[in-house]
Amino acid sequence: MPEYSVIGKRVPRVDAVDKVVGTALYSADIVLPQMLYGKVLRSPYPHAMIRRLDVAKALALDGVMAIITAADVPGYQDKNELVFPGLPHLVKQKVAFAGQPVAVVAAINPYIAQEALGLIEVEYKELTPLLTFWRT
Repeated sequence: MPEYSVIGKRVPRVDAVDKVVGTALYSADIVLPQMLYGKVLRSPYPHAMIRRLDVAKALALDGVMAIITAADVPGYQDKNELVFPGLPHLVKQKVAFAGQPVAVVAAINPYIAQEALGLIEVEYKELTPLLTFWRT
């Protein structure tokens, strides 16, 4: 069996002191020039149909750089899913679970992105959710 230099051995934590004293740098602490902040609008319903989705007011908000919905993603034009069959990354028509992403906002700061979420108009037709399951 080959001898490994790290596996099964104690390895010193080079970041331990920074974490203990609070000076460690995390990804949320990094600010770059012209950086955008993203927020996700999620469905409040566990099962619903999207009747109307209007992002015009949110897109007109000063500081909003982009809003992405399922209609903006090329793979969604011909089908409802990209990677997971029956579970699209962004809802196109039918919500499958509460919290499923409906739209994504990119803005110059997180406060404008959050405000833009409130300006996105979504009209849902709530459907009866499946709350139990059983084997047939």
